[in-house]
Amino acid sequence: MPPYNARGEENGAKRNRAVLIGVEHYTGTRNDLPAVATNLRLMREALTDGTTGVMRPEDLVVVPGQGGPSATVSPLRVRAALSSARDEVDGLLVVYFAGHGIVRPDGSDLNLMFTDSRVTRDRHHPFVDTLSWRDDVMPELRNSRADWVVVILDCCFAGNALAAFSPAAGQNFALLTAAEPGVEIPPGDPGTGTEFTAALHRLLTTGEGEPVTFTRIVTGIRRAMAPLKAVDGHPWIPDERRHGDDVVLALAALPEPSQPAPAPPLPPSPAGPPSTSPAPSPSSGPPPPADAPQAVAATGRKRRAASARRALSALVGRMTRTTAVVLAGVVALAGAGAWFLLGPTQGDECGSPLELRVLTDPDLRPTVKKAADAYLERDDAGCRTVGITVYDAKATDAVEAFRSSSLWQAPPAACPPSGDCLRPQRDVGAQPDIWIPAAGSAWQRATAGGASGTTAAATGTGEPAADVAKSVVDLDRLGPVAYTPMVLGVPDTMRLAQSLQTDDPLNRIVSALQEAQPAEILRPDPEGTEGALLATDALYTASRAGYVSTVETRMAQALPRMPSTARELMCALARSSNNGLEDKAAVLVPEQTLAQFNLSAGKAGRPDCTTEALAHRVAHYPSDVPMLDLPFVRVTWAGADRDADERKAAVEEFHDWLATDPDAQKAFTDDGFRGAGESGPAPPGAGSVLRSEDNATAVREQIPATGPSTDVSASLNDALNRYRGALGPGRVLYLLDNSTSTADKRVWDGTGGAKELVARSMSSLGAKDAYGVWLAAVEEGKPATDHVPFGLRTGDGDGAQKAVTGARTAAFDARIADGLSDALDTLRNGTTDAEQPRLLVLVTDGEDLEAVEEDERKELVAKAAGTPLVRIVTVSLQSGACADGRLGDRLAAASGGRCLDPAADIAVELAAEVAKAGTGDAE
Repeated sequence: MPPYNARGEENGAKRNRAVLIGVEHYTGTRNDLPAVATNLRLMREALTDGTTGVMRPEDLVVVPGQGGPSATVSPLRVRAALSSARDEVDGLLVVYFAGHGIVRPDGSDLNLMFTDSRVTRDRHHPFVDTLSWRDDVMPELRNSRADWVVVILDCCFAGNALAAFSPAAGQNFALLTAAEPGVEIPPGDPGTGTEFTAALHRLLTTGEGEPVTFTRIVTGIRRAMAPLKAVDGHPWIPDERRHGDDVVLALAALPEPSQPAPAPPLPPSPAGPPSTSPAPSPSSGPPPPADAPQAVAATGRKRRAASARRALSALVGRMTRTTAVVLAGVVALAGAGAWFLLGPTQGDECGSPLELRVLTDPDLRPTVKKAADAYLERDDAGCRTVGITVYDAKATDAVEAFRSSSLWQAPPAACPPSGDCLRPQRDVGAQPDIWIPAAGSAWQRATAGGASGTTAAATGTGEPAADVAKSVVDLDRLGPVAYTPMVLGVPDTMRLAQSLQTDDPLNRIVSALQEAQPAEILRPDPEGTEGALLATDALYTASRAGYVSTVETRMAQALPRMPSTARELMCALARSSNNGLEDKAAVLVPEQTLAQFNLSAGKAGRPDCTTEALAHRVAHYPSDVPMLDLPFVRVTWAGADRDADERKAAVEEFHDWLATDPDAQKAFTDDGFRGAGESGPAPPGAGSVLRSEDNATAVREQIPATGPSTDVSASLNDALNRYRGALGPGRVLYLLDNSTSTADKRVWDGTGGAKELVARSMSSLGAKDAYGVWLAAVEEGKPATDHVPFGLRTGDGDGAQKAVTGARTAAFDARIADGLSDALDTLRNGTTDAEQPRLLVLVTDGEDLEAVEEDERKELVAKAAGTPLVRIVTVSLQSGACADGRLGDRLAAASGGRCLDPAADIAVELAAEVAKAGTGDAE
């Protein structure tokens, strides 16, 4: 198939767009990037070149469009530009970003940084005023109507976006990153731009003889960057992912190309069309969250405005460039007035629909949004009277926001230095009208009485009312809209008695499974979804001291990044890199998720990410994990009185439709949920995923009632506290081999030795963590040198890192055995918290590690297996040191740790291991 050509005759009527985003100015601690202004000019020239360009000047949206070096770029502005492009482009969509990038300590979740972006010490929300590639940008572009989407990222850690590259089925999508995962890049020269974008400009404008396609760009850009080095001397290798055939990004240059006309000035970047809804007020509620999807209801006015915009675009295309620029300026100055002119005309008037905001659990969002899409409520004139915005938030964030509901309307003026600060508008979104959590337990936690005096008021038949002092919200349960039980999905190749499929508590099922064969128990992040928290509570029940830490350590070992949702967990297992794990992994997920992933290839409802490598799983129904009952909760805010009756009626009508209408129930049952019957879950119908041939032996058609019917909020809060305690703050001790032989080894080019490796990984440690560094090369009979004394060091993290990189080498052998034994004693003493994570990191060249005698090895392995648990991560700069049976491998097996050698990406992997115990942020 020939490459897609946006300028081809067959695509002449389609709309193309390039969204060029460049952040030159940063507040706070981030350095400005003056080369970005040149980057934007280069990309504009390349894409609109009179001979080779695939875009017209009017196809460009540049953010910021004007304002010079001090121009401010906000994530809301960028999100609006991406949303408009998603909905309006049906040809080629190019998105380019140049600025700072930042990742979490384990290398996940690339965030694009803007003018006021900042980093906090809040482990759950470390990045403020950023856009997550995984959670914000990729989902937006995945829903694009464009024939082709091409994204180009010129920022540090751009390659880390590759792990979250997840186009829709059949979507043509290409991603080009300035470097590989984990690599930082230089800021570039203000006069010539960054090296990556300058090379890209040359490739796009000098393609004589044939069009420049994406695949040609990849080959050319790698060749151009090969002589250069990234930060820390890393090889500079651009990376890419492509889903689809190929796409033309520049036309073939003529043998004697004419001089292109000067590029037009940067057009101002639109902030998105103004809302057709009334201005927000206490009575009508706040606007939808900036990061929420656009309202499901598209009014007639919006459709007419879109038609007018297309007509205007066609008109502009027939004008001279000068006339077009003048007209663009007039429209920009007209602002909302111009949009008003594109509104309804006499005889064709529709009032603005009432906008309802629906907050839901991340596991439920795809299905709830599908149901909302089907909800059409029009008045006699044929106009839609209700619009619905569906958005999700982590279950714990939603509960905490409702418990501190006054902060939604009056957020704290400032956060403490730790960054631990609840801001509902930031963490959740705008004030919802409807809340559909996964289970009634979330409602119980939100309305349970507390000392803060700001808990939500609970109403609803048969439910206890909570202390409502200072409450600004009422949460009224109207009833469930669907059901799904939490199950333990066990690969059908594993041995487990069928009698354990129902009526037994989770721990009994898990114990029987692990006694029969090696098995890993996995579940999503209990902070993220209510179902995962309910399963975690059962998993922790009647556990011994230190058990929680052991459970969480094993999960972290199996999957370095904890998936946020059940779907993400199953997708992670479906990836080829995890095939060894998925054959022995039992998963705690909703039944509907398991049923969808059991479907065969080609079946409707089968998730896009799944593969044939993913094992078929049988559902086991723990008796102590409550059913997910998807309660519909009406949210009423204090002071919202003006349209209260109209809003209440609209909410109740939507609930009635969801709970009783066949089309609404079909949206749930098609996705594997059990419908809402008169007194509980309805049996799955003939068309249900649960009744498919793939699930005939996997799920039970009739299921017993599960879980307690009493208030479980106290138990769940305790489980959350235990989970958080197992994640840190931690105790981390490094044992660094500073012998002369180790000093000669390099992890990466340049200053990439053992000391730099340790210093870089310390970015994963925070002010609440206790840590230290010992030097192991000492005279025989002497203890390791206490180079960075073990303990807390608030505000002195940089000093500790500098001390490590400045450590001197010693002409002695490293006393590995004595150092490891003493370090284990230090980490186990000084605290009585058995759940606190403890980590011992040994960094050596491998020579002195292999010199440890067998008797000493046995003693060390036995001590490593003791309690409290101390995970040992051995880093050897010598290949082969982690082979089966070697000391590093034996220590890892005994302690639940790891052994890393040059076969792995040591720098990235070590930072991720330290992040599991630490509370800092890596950039």
